Amino acid sequence: MSEKNHVFMTEVVSGTCPECKLRTLLVGFDKTFYRCTTCGNDLEQKKNGVIKYIIADKNTKIKLFDHEPIHGEEN
Repeated sequence: MSEKNHVFMTEVVSGTCPECKLRTLLVGFDKTFYRCTTCGNDLEQKKNGVIKYIIADKNTKIKLFDHEPIHGEEN
């Protein structure tokens, strides 16, 4: 059995949470999904000219992608 290494990359941004209505830090665990550090709500980022965060619920699908090598990095 072979073991596959997965890299989990996060991003921290500031924004206004639509649930608690506070300006706070949002931790991104995907290119479009974030968690509010104040209330813990999961958010989905929508880009339509303006970046807005909407509440992600049980029907929101999150895709996991294999790690893409960064320039100069070996597989």
